[in-house]
Amino acid sequence: ISPAAIEAGCEKMRIDFGLEKDRGRRFALWSLMFMFGDAPDLDIAFSDEADRNAARDFMELMERAQDS
Repeated sequence: ISPAAIEAGCEKMRIDFGLEKDRGRRFALWSLMFMFGDAPDLDIAFSDEADRNAARDFMELMERAQDS
């Protein structure tokens, strides 16, 4: 995939994330953005503490997977 296509996809995800109201779909978009290095900070992304904690857990799991 070309860098331009990746950037376009990340931009689309940022827009979709900003418009999405469903918590599960927002978390899924944030997770993809995280994997592409383009996720917003947790305090900005999630108003609910449980969602922020789930995101932290996801980040830790991804870090462990990279270390394996």
